[in-house]
Amino acid sequence: MEISHIISDVVLGLVGIFVFFRYLRKLDLFETLLWEAFILSVSVAAFAGAAKFAGIEKAGLISIFFQNLSVTVGALALVVASWFKIWEDDTLDAKIGSIVLAIGFAIFAVHQAIGIPLVVSIIPVIAMVLVAAAGVAALMKGRKTLGMWLILGVLFAALATFRGKFVSDPSDSIDVYHYLLACSVLCFGLAASRRTD
Repeated sequence: MEISHIISDVVLGLVGIFVFFRYLRKLDLFETLLWEAFILSVSVAAFAGAAKFAGIEKAGLISIFFQNLSVTVGALALVVASWFKIWEDDTLDAKIGSIVLAIGFAIFAVHQAIGIPLVVSIIPVIAMVLVAAAGVAALMKGRKTLGMWLILGVLFAALATFRGKFVSDPSDSIDVYHYLLACSVLCFGLAASRRTD
C-alpha cells in the first residue's frame, strides 16, 4: 500500500468531481460532454489508480483504460471546447460536438485494439499547444480571465507531463503528477465556467 499515491490520486479524483458539479453541470449539453470527456475520465482514472495503490491490482486496468480515454477523446474534446469558449455568443453545435467525440472514440478504439504508443504521447502534446493557442486568442480578444485559466491549465498539464525533468525521485514524481494535474483540471473547470470577462 502506497499511502502518498493513494492520497494524491484521491485528491485528483475529488477535484475532478468538484469541477463537474460546480462548473460543468450548468453548461449546454454538448459543451458539458466535451469538457467532461477530459475531466471525468481523469477523475475515474485517478480513483481507480488510488484503488490500485491500495492493493486492488485489477483496478490498474481500469485506470489505464480511462487514462487512454482522457488523452485521446478527452484531449480532442478539450481543444474544441476551449476554442468554442472564446466566442461567447456561439453555442456549440451538436453536430460538431458529435463529430469530435466520434473521431476521439475511433482513435481510442484503434489504440485499444492494436496499441499505438505514439497516439498517447503525441495527441496530448498537440492538444496542449492548441489549447494554449486558444488561451492566447482569448487574451487577444479581450477575454483575459478565460485566456488566463486556459493558459494556466495547459501550464500545469505540461508540468505534470514533463515532471521527470525536475523531479528525480520516481515515487515523488507520481504524487507531483497527480497534484499538478489536479491544478490543471481546476483551471479548465474555471475556464469552462466563464461566460464573459
